[in-house]
Amino acid sequence: MLKHMSGEILDYWPIFSILFSSMGISFVFKDYIADLLATVVIKKTKDIKPGTRIKVTGAGLGTTKGDVMDIGILRTTVMEVGDGERLPSVRTGRLIKVPNYMLINNPVMIYGDTIIDEAVAYVPRPYPDTQLLIDSMKDAIVGNGHGLIEVGLYQKDDRLIIHGVFEVKTSEMGDERSKILKDFLIKSRQISPVAEAPKVGTQVAEAGTMQEAAKPAAAAAAEKVVIPLANAERDD
Repeated sequence: MLKHMSGEILDYWPIFSILFSSMGISFVFKDYIADLLATVVIKKTKDIKPGTRIKVTGAGLGTTKGDVMDIGILRTTVMEVGDGERLPSVRTGRLIKVPNYMLINNPVMIYGDTIIDEAVAYVPRPYPDTQLLIDSMKDAIVGNGHGLIEVGLYQKDDRLIIHGVFEVKTSEMGDERSKILKDFLIKSRQISPVAEAPKVGTQVAEAGTMQEAAKPAAAAAAEKVVIPLANAERDD
């Protein structure tokens, strides 16, 4: 491996020679040299490559999470995705140019093809059937197309905590927790969808006679839910 790396360094040697000769003029070129050397290491190890999702945390850089689009000689281009509770794993459309030396000098989280996530729901007293809660969380996870890993049930103070662990493809990861939570609350009968709007031609009784009600055409009302306060999003 060292032999191959030496070959890569020799390929960039003309550039190194120019930069080293310029160091007598300005010490700022040390950053460019560090980027060039980091480029060789990144391309040889192949841990970070186009299409990989990464999360970098470092001094002066903050936290950068995104999909690697291109690895240049000095900079790596990353398409930013949301992190935490804000736009979770959704592409923001912003490109970030990360100096290559930061990718080997700072902790880098490299995502695989799938990741493990969790959906947590809180049910206040009076408690419904516990098996219904567990089955509803399982159905909500599987129904949204994710791999079920585990569903746990815990009690804290005056409420039950239903904890669902699931596997999701990294490329498809969005706000899946909210989708699963909404389905769970409906399936466990904690909330109910709004009833459909009446259709044209509905018969109504008025003044003792049956008359045709001229109702405007309306599509079925969109499913709307109100999430209980106990299940409101928290910023842990």
